[in-house]
Amino acid sequence: MNGLLQRPIIGGVFGAGRYVLATIPCVMRGLHAVRFMVIEPASGAVLSLADDKVGALDDARAAIRANTLLELQRAQLQGNDPRQVELWPGALFEERPVVDRHRPISKRRRDIYAKCGGRCHYCDTPLQLDGIWHVEHMLPRALGGGDDPANLVAACAPCNLTKSDQTAVEFIVKRRS
Repeated sequence: MNGLLQRPIIGGVFGAGRYVLATIPCVMRGLHAVRFMVIEPASGAVLSLADDKVGALDDARAAIRANTLLELQRAQLQGNDPRQVELWPGALFEERPVVDRHRPISKRRRDIYAKCGGRCHYCDTPLQLDGIWHVEHMLPRALGGGDDPANLVAACAPCNLTKSDQTAVEFIVKRRS
């Protein structure tokens, strides 16, 4: 096609430059004019042809959407969803082995665990050093308590979440009543 000017179309259903908006000079009703078309350079397919840019883009959008819906319906009849395949390729999951990473436990956390004898400070539930438990402030930081070891204790998650911003004494008194 001699005189064909092309510009990539980016965004929306057109993707990232897969399609181009091309213009070609022509003669219409005895006058020089320009026709607009949307083409896919990889296959050479013409998606739309119109007298104005907006018309060419609208027709191309409709053609792309119709083609996408047709491919989707065809794939669903065969039992596989191409949208899912594009999002999560199987190779992504098959190549990575599951690795059990042992996270080191900080000295501060070990010290607090030892200070409480491996039990929840409030309900005396046994805790595991590498298990799920919270380092808890007896006097909450919101009330002026610090991060020094004297203010920190080990607490099971239910006790810590129930205690919220109360002091340890308030929590224990409320719990017993």
